[in-house]
Amino acid sequence: MTAKKRVRIERLREALREEKRRLWQELRAETFRDQEALHAQFEIPRDIGEQSILDVLSDTGLAVADIVRERVTRLEDAEHKLLEGTYGLCEDCGAEIEEKRLIAVPYAVRCVRCQERFEGPAHPPEKSL
Repeated sequence: MTAKKRVRIERLREALREEKRRLWQELRAETFRDQEALHAQFEIPRDIGEQSILDVLSDTGLAVADIVRERVTRLEDAEHKLLEGTYGLCEDCGAEIEEKRLIAVPYAVRCVRCQERFEGPAHPPEKSL
């Protein structure tokens, strides 16, 4: 392994760790902040409409937590790939994913070109009658 590649891997490893720390902090803050506020709200008697709003807020907090948890899982998968030596390689074409992309999206599994193909066109062509 070349010195240039080792430096790249170390920069990417640190980016993965930093993003994981940030997500865990976000998850902890969101979970505890919402739970304390909602717990205090649930102790006060309410009518059905107010209770419904609290239920929606609680469900929304759970949905946000689930999204963050999914990102943490993807970051952990990326860390395993880093240890295996396959991190930063496009799963479709095998090319090296640009470092700028991996810094922006540390759990990216495709290069930009393959990701665009995977997602398809933003506006599919209309069918002719």
